[in-house]
Amino acid sequence: MLQRSPLQIQLAVINALLTRELRTRFGAYRLGYLWVILQPLLQILIFYAIYAFGDRTLIGGLALPVFLATGIAPFLYFKKVVSQSLSAVSANRNLFIYRQVRVFDAFLVRFLLEMVITFVVLLILLSGAWWLGFEVQLINSLTFLKAYLLLSFLSFGLGLMFGVFNTLYPEPGKFIPTVLQPLMFVSGTFFSINDMPSAAQDILAWNPILHAIELMRSAFSQGYDVSLVSFEYLGICTLIAMTLGMLTFRAKWREMLKK
Repeated sequence: MLQRSPLQIQLAVINALLTRELRTRFGAYRLGYLWVILQPLLQILIFYAIYAFGDRTLIGGLALPVFLATGIAPFLYFKKVVSQSLSAVSANRNLFIYRQVRVFDAFLVRFLLEMVITFVVLLILLSGAWWLGFEVQLINSLTFLKAYLLLSFLSFGLGLMFGVFNTLYPEPGKFIPTVLQPLMFVSGTFFSINDMPSAAQDILAWNPILHAIELMRSAFSQGYDVSLVSFEYLGICTLIAMTLGMLTFRAKWREMLKK
C-alpha cells in the first residue's frame, strides 16, 4: 500500500470536512440550498422597493439590483464567515481525536465553504438581474477578484480571532453576533459612501468592509467614484486582521482543545 503524502492527507481531510459541513448544514432541509439565495434576494427586494418608491433606478452608474447585490451579498458573506467561525471548534470537537484533523482545519473548511457559496450566489443574483433586462457588465474582473479576496481574508482573520475568543470565553462570546448586526448599516450594503454627507464619510471610511464593497461595485461601472476608498487601506486592515487572527490561534489552539 502506497503511503500518502502530507498534502494528500490534508486534501483528504478538507474534502471529508467539507462533505460533512454540507450534509450538516443543508442535508436536513429540502430548501437549505435555496435559502442561501433567498436570504440576500429578499433583502435586495426590500431595498429595491424603497429606492423604487423614491424613483431612483441608478446609483453610481449601476442598475439598482446590481448595486444592491454587490453590497448585500458581500456583507452577508463577511457576517457568515465570522458567525460560522464562532462554533467551528465546538461543532467538530469529536473529530479532533483523529490526529490528521487539526483545529485549524475546522476554521479553514467553513471559510472555504462560505467563500465558494457566496461567489456562486452572487453570480446567480447578477445573472438573474441580467435575465430580467438590467444592465450587468463586468468592466474589470481583476478589481472584483482582488476586492473579493481581500474581503475574504479580512473575514477569515477576524473569524479566527473571534472563534478563539468564543471557544475560550463562550458567555461574553454570545455578544459577538449582536455586535456584527449593526455593521450592515455602516458598510455600504444599500448606500454608496459618495452619497453621504462629508462628516459621515469621514467616519464611514474607517470601515474596511465598506472599502471592499465599493471597490467591488467599481468593477461593474466605468465611472463609479472610488476616490474615498482604496485597496491600500483595505489591504492594511486585512493584513492586521490575518496577523492578529493567526497569532491568537497559534497561542491558544491547545487551550481550545482542552476547553
